[in-house]
Order: sequence, then C-alpha cells, then structure tokens
Amino acid sequence: MKLNPAQMEAVNTIQGPLLVFAGAGSGKTRVITNRIAHMIQNKDISAGKIVALSFTNKSAKELAERLRKMVPREKLKGIILSTFHSLGLRILKEHIAKLGYHETFLLFNGGDQESFVSELLKIKKIDPKKVPPKEILRRISYAKNTMGLSRNASLDVSEEFSLVAQELFPMYEDGLKEKNAIDFDDLILLPKRILQEFPEVAEAYHKKYQYFLVDEFQDTNQLQYQFLSLFRGESDNLCVVGDDDQSIYAFRGSNVELILNFEREFPHAKIVRLLENYRSTRPIIEAAHSLIKNNKGRKEKQLFSRIQSDDNVEYYETADEKEEAIFVASRIQSVLIKNEFQGNEIAILFRTNFQSRPFEEELRNRNIPYKVVGGYNFFDRKEVRDCICYLRYVANPKDDYSLLRIINYPKRGIGPTTVNKLQEEAFSKGISIFDVFLKIVEDVDYLTEVKTKVRQEIYHFVELVETFKKKFSLSPKLAPVLKEMITQIGFEREISIEESDEKVSKARIFNLSELVNMLAFFENEEREEKPKIFDFLQRLALMMEDEPKEEEKDRRVQLLTMHQSKGLEYDLVFLVGLEEGILPNSRVIEEGEAVDEERRLLYVGMTRPRRKLYLTAARSRRKFGEQIASDPSRFIKELSRDVVLYFPLEKEDREAETLNFLEELEKLKVG
Repeated sequence: MKLNPAQMEAVNTIQGPLLVFAGAGSGKTRVITNRIAHMIQNKDISAGKIVALSFTNKSAKELAERLRKMVPREKLKGIILSTFHSLGLRILKEHIAKLGYHETFLLFNGGDQESFVSELLKIKKIDPKKVPPKEILRRISYAKNTMGLSRNASLDVSEEFSLVAQELFPMYEDGLKEKNAIDFDDLILLPKRILQEFPEVAEAYHKKYQYFLVDEFQDTNQLQYQFLSLFRGESDNLCVVGDDDQSIYAFRGSNVELILNFEREFPHAKIVRLLENYRSTRPIIEAAHSLIKNNKGRKEKQLFSRIQSDDNVEYYETADEKEEAIFVASRIQSVLIKNEFQGNEIAILFRTNFQSRPFEEELRNRNIPYKVVGGYNFFDRKEVRDCICYLRYVANPKDDYSLLRIINYPKRGIGPTTVNKLQEEAFSKGISIFDVFLKIVEDVDYLTEVKTKVRQEIYHFVELVETFKKKFSLSPKLAPVLKEMITQIGFEREISIEESDEKVSKARIFNLSELVNMLAFFENEEREEKPKIFDFLQRLALMMEDEPKEEEKDRRVQLLTMHQSKGLEYDLVFLVGLEEGILPNSRVIEEGEAVDEERRLLYVGMTRPRRKLYLTAARSRRKFGEQIASDPSRFIKELSRDVVLYFPLEKEDREAETLNFLEELEKLKVG
C-alpha cells in the first residue's frame, strides 16, 4: 500500500519540529518506520544519531521488527528504539554511581515495592490490611510522575491513604537508597537528575544523538517530557506522533496538554494530520466522530473512511446485566456458527474488570471459549518468581525481600520464628540479613539461640550463594550456570513433592527451563559488551512491568477493558455497560470532574472494530445483591442517529431473536 499525501509529508519532513496528529487506524506505525528508513537510506543520517521512543516494550519491539525488514541490519547499528524507561535504564547503567549508588543496583518490581511498603506500615504500627500498600504506592507513583519530586512531594492529604503516603514517602525513598535499589518511576527521575546535575554527561548525549521521535505523545507525562528535553538539549529535530482524542491515561499522570501546546512551544513546527482511517467502516468512524467532537479543547480534525458498509452501529438496551450478557453471547454464538468471524476476531470491551462476570458465565453456558485479557501470565507463576528471587539474591545479597521469599524454599527448617530473630538482629544492627548469616557462619557463639541444625542450613545457603555469585561472574556463558543453579537448589525435587499430578509437575519444571531459554536468547542478542546477570535481571524487571504476552494462536473470544484495548483491533466489538456511573465513571460524576477523558475512553473503544460495532446498556444492575435502576450513559445521546440504530430490547424481543436464530440454525443444518 502506497503512502497517502499526508503520510508522505510526515515521512519527508526531517529537519525541525514536527507534530503528526495520527487518528485511530491512520497508519501511524507505517509513517514512523518509513520516516526512519527514509532518514537512514535516503538522507544518509547515521542510525546512531536517532532516538525513537514508545510506551511499551511490545510497540518498541514491533517498530524494530518492521524496520529490520526495510533497512539492512548493519545500517541500523546504534539506533535507539526503546521505551522511556529503557532509555532511562541505559543512562543509569552508565552513570548511576554519580548519584551515590553502586553500579549493581536493583530494580524493584511491583511485588518488591508492596513488600517494602508493608514493612514500613508495620514500623508505623499501621495494619497493611486496612491501608493497602498498593494504594500507598499508587499515590507515591503519581506524585513522582506529576511533580518530578521524591521526598518532598506534596500529596493531597485530605484523605487517609494520601496522609499515610505523605508520611511514608521519605522512609520509602531512604530505604530504596539504603538497599541500592530503585523503582520503576526512578528510571525517569534519576536519569533526569543526572542530566541536570552533570552537564558533561548531558553534553555527551547531545553530541551523540540529534534526531528524536516520540510515539503516542498524548500519553507522555510532564516528567518524561522534561527528561526528554534534557536528553535532546538544543536540537529541535523532534517529531512527535499522537492523537489528543485518544489520551486516556491521566490517572497515570499523562498530560494531554503537552500535545495540545506543542505548537506554542515550537511556533515554527510543521503540523501534519493523518485523517484517513484504514481500519473501520464509514458508519463506525462517523459514529465515533459524532461522539468525540463534543470534547472541549481538542484539536479540530475529522477522521474519514473509504470502507463502505450498510452495516450501521447498533445500540441495545436490555432489562439488566444478565439479559445484556445473554444478548451479547447469543450474537457471538450466531456469528461463530455461521463462520462469519473467528473467536479471536471478537472482543467484549468494558469500563472496569468487575463487569466481565456475567459475560464469562453466559459464554461458559454456551461452551464458547473465551479469554479475559491481562490475567495470569508467565511471570506470575510461583516457580518462576522463586527462581528469579534466587537469581536476584545471588546478584545482590542485600536484597532482603528476595531472601524472605526463598530462605525456606525448598524447605530447610528455617521457620518463621528463626526468620523473625534474624530480621530483628539485622534491623537492630543496621545490616542486611546476609551479613547476619556471615556472622553466624564465622562465629559459633553469635546468636546462640539459633539451633545447630539451622546454623548448618544457613552455612549451606551462604555457600550456595557465594558459589553461584562467583560462577555467574567468571563463566563465559550465563545460561548453563542458571541451569546448574536450578538443579543445585532442588527445584525439581520440591515441585515433584508438591504436585501429585505428574503433568502439572512437568509443566512447572518446564517453566523453569523456559527461564533458562530466555537467558540464553538474551545472551545471544547483539551488543557491544558481554552481558552480566544484572543486565538480565533488569530486562526481566522491565518485562514483568509490561503487558502480558498474548498467545499468537489464541482462538478465544477476548474480554478486556477499554484501557487495555488501546492499540488493538478486532472485526466485531461489543462495548458493554454504557450507563451513568460506569461510563462516565461514578467518581468523575461525584467529584464534578470534566468527562472529557471518559468520552475519549469510549472513543478509543469505538474505533477498535473493523467491521461491526454493538453498544449495550442495562436499565438495571445488581449492586451488593440489590437490583438498582440505571440510566443510559450521557454519551449515547451524543451519537449520530444517521449511523447508529437504537433498539430498546425487551425480554420478548430477545426470545423472538432466539427463535429466529434457531430457525436460521435449522436452515444451515438442512443446507
């Protein structure tokens, strides 16, 4: 497919600031890859001068894969195609010592952070069950991302959780530094500090990189933009690609004003609008535009589609959520039997996860395979997390959180009472638990209350850690060392004891072999220096934060939130639960906030389908067992009646539909 005139204009604009408004389905990835290929192959710009940033590892990987098909591999050498966080990690690997950290720093994942905050809450005599660590971390993260501050960030202390978060903030930051650890937000904050406080570092990057591109720019937060500005310096060769109509991550700190004010910051910027949608039919695009045009402060633009269809968008109101689920499931069953769509070409999108239950139940009743996207994934499996914790502990024996998970797995007879004694001793002396282990090994009179058998187990554990620390450091290949460590620890024996089902046992052991495979693949990637075990752990931490990988050959109907659907597309989409209090969300209504972001969220959902879109709502819904009347979402009234058909669906209508469906089925059987 050739590039259209607007796409060609974006590809050919290389020098100076460029803002590309890329509407849903307008081929922005093609534009980005063609632009980079054009710079390297036709403009003789060295790939080593180009930085292209995206927001997920998945999209950065897709960008790299497409470019490799367009540009010879040797010509791509030195290019940065990564996320903001991966770029930050790259800078920290080179310069974190300037901020007083050791070079072998630890990147905390979500589980590590929660364990740490739980410990801080207990120190403050606060019950983690009453003040969930996740809530504290959410507030800390939001403050760090929106204010770019750490210890001194001022939170809204008008409610209890924020008050606690404000109190724990300095302890959290000091504790991370003490453990030579950083969290995910620090991957932006700390590199920003380095670029600010060490001009010679910033200058070296300014000389090296001169062309910058940011995808999904509407999702950028203020902190990320400040980091990028410091990284690029005086260069105004900045191309940003995005769509203010698809900005749906304000709750994570993203700032839509950055894309809206780009022209003010760069008055000489070239503006290109990609308005032709290549994904959806004309009625779907017109319906979506009739909604989004009601947002205030947006950049005026109207998507169009040349894909003609007589199939309008359909809106159905049902009696309650059960009837809604029956209607959706019956439509899905019908198209599957007629072979109009495959299961994985169909999606049910909802505002929040709790809405999935009635649809899951009804799909199960009809034996329709489905998948709730974003559920259980590889890194959530116990044996995988246990093995990663061993790896982390061998790499950094000051990592008490990993230790507490693995100290008695496989079982060593080091029970909770002993662990509490060890923790108390470490805390009172201001040292790590591993330092306590070393003292026990070296001095038989140290902590005499620790029994002889337990002391022997501690000795073996220390020996294991020291042995593999040395092996990972000296061995030419890391993967065989990890394989040996898994055997030495006794994972296979322990899993066999835990699992009576041999198939389950083998599957869990296979997961560990997959981890070894991952390390082998990681080692074989092209890079300037031989990777260390810290590099692999940092890669794992980034992957564990990113979206779960979807199965390539999954044929199931997909159930997911509208937030999760961004960037995806399906042939047939059901947008469900379109009621006041759900979309727009009750919090937005109660707090009197602008509903623009909620409208953008619905717009994102409406622009996912290629061929057919259904919208549904229930006139009543159960809440805590009580049936409560609900009103249709205010957004329904904004949709154009020219392309949206309205069907209030009574029970008798649904029964008539079922009869029609059964008649159609009989005809198919006869045919």
